[in-house]
Amino acid sequence: IIIIIIIIIIIQHHYLLYVLVAAAAPRMLITVDEDLKPLPVSVRVGTAVDIVGLAGKPKSITGFQTHQTPVLLGHEDRAELATDEYLPLHSTLEGFVVLKKNPEYVPPAKDK
Repeated sequence: IIIIIIIIIIIQHHYLLYVLVAAAAPRMLITVDEDLKPLPVSVRVGTAVDIVGLAGKPKSITGFQTHQTPVLLGHEDRAELATDEYLPLHSTLEGFVVLKKNPEYVPPAKDK
């Protein structure tokens, strides 16, 4: 009987497959350089926080873990770059993100 229901859905309501396929796509973060070569960088992945109307530059995530890209994101997760070494060319860090070197980046001094 389940097979009959599936066949009826596929034949009569085939347009629902477009919705199901879009909903089943995983959220991921893959970073590439300007030549579209994979660029592993450190990112913080954590629970998204609403920062609308907050003064300054507040963190947009809480309870984060640091990972190297590529990364799979959960449905309530958000990612941000861990360092200022690269600048994203798009404000949303999701899917494929093109990064370029930050010309104002100064690496931290190493203590000996």
